[in-house]
Amino acid sequence: MMTNSRTFPVLPLARQIFEIAADAGFEARIVGGAVRDFLRENGVGTDQPPSDIDMAVAAPIEIAAKAFRAAGLRVIETGLSHGTVTVLDPRASDGGDPASAKKPISIEVTQTRVDVTTDGRHATVAFRDDWLGDAQRRDFTINAIYIRADGSVDDPLGGRADLAAGHLRFVGDAAQRVREDALRMLRYCRFLPLFGRTGSVPDAIAAIAENADLARALSGERVAGELARIYAGPDAASAIALMRETGLDMAAIGVGLDDSALVHLPPITAYGDDASAGWLVGLGVAMPPGYASNIAKRLRLSGKHARYLEKSDQYGDADMAKRLAPQNDDWQKAAWHLVRDKAQPAFVYAVATARTGNPVMAAHCLKLAIWQPPKCPVTGTDLLSQGVDKGPALGQMLDRIEARWVQSSFSLSKQELMADAR
Repeated sequence: MMTNSRTFPVLPLARQIFEIAADAGFEARIVGGAVRDFLRENGVGTDQPPSDIDMAVAAPIEIAAKAFRAAGLRVIETGLSHGTVTVLDPRASDGGDPASAKKPISIEVTQTRVDVTTDGRHATVAFRDDWLGDAQRRDFTINAIYIRADGSVDDPLGGRADLAAGHLRFVGDAAQRVREDALRMLRYCRFLPLFGRTGSVPDAIAAIAENADLARALSGERVAGELARIYAGPDAASAIALMRETGLDMAAIGVGLDDSALVHLPPITAYGDDASAGWLVGLGVAMPPGYASNIAKRLRLSGKHARYLEKSDQYGDADMAKRLAPQNDDWQKAAWHLVRDKAQPAFVYAVATARTGNPVMAAHCLKLAIWQPPKCPVTGTDLLSQGVDKGPALGQMLDRIEARWVQSSFSLSKQELMADAR
């Protein structure tokens, strides 16, 4: 059962927005994921403000923005044509405290609105002072719950009951919702393992299957963002299975995905400082080998992330799984060569191991992620000092020396290695 005893913990900046809106003669409410996560069964159980808050205002966004600025808040016009701005408190500061740095200092504020036209990617919106109409244009009932300034809940579409029952329902007609924004199909796949414990519903599955091709027109960045959240979630395999069942994987990414090996992967926290890119491991395991470059282009990955995906695909075979295995005392040798080739050894180990059908050891994964490769004690400058000419011969000699040093498990001294140059 969902608790009624706790009050939604309102961030000071949100409280300011409530007060500014009231003084200016319009209403503001908190809406979306922060409300959903607070109200859901077995919720957060804390009085700390949520890390991400969205708000809605029953006023044209230009008027609301003017009121915020007049009150001393900073306003960034992040999506003015869509009725959205980002509001920041210029006085807020984390003070250099890593704990407080996690708290939000900005809130996205959107006018109550209706869609005038949609094309599956973008919508032309118009202001309408109608909270029910605003709720009816949202994706899922669980995301259409509002918190008023006095802490009371407005639940016009029964989202709270759906949370309690474990139902994930599109608002109104599922096919219409996904035709308005094709990204909602990916969001359904992501949310279902989290909020749909009763399983999918036929109208949602039919709507996604019938409209999956609309995902081809989505930007790579939007698709990548949803995939990152899917693979970071608690049950990525279920989400990927649903994408495969409906054909959404082929439409959105250009290849079919296989969820069967995802069970072998640890949480993305096992990738240490590269955890934010850890979703690429799940993608590397689920995609067919050899498609990394095509997928990286489709998703418009950054150079670093594209390289991580491509190298994990390139080296992710049974031989590398054995060479990087924790029981192999010489795993550092393979890891050294991977780092030299600008691969992430932890990612390669995870992809290679999961592809062979074996569990990825989280502790070893983290060890690989944080491992700092030693530097060869002999440099090109050392060889030049011994009379070696610049050019291909210098590089070839340095390669031979490094290979000998790695083969010795990084134990040979500079003096011993320099014997090759004499």
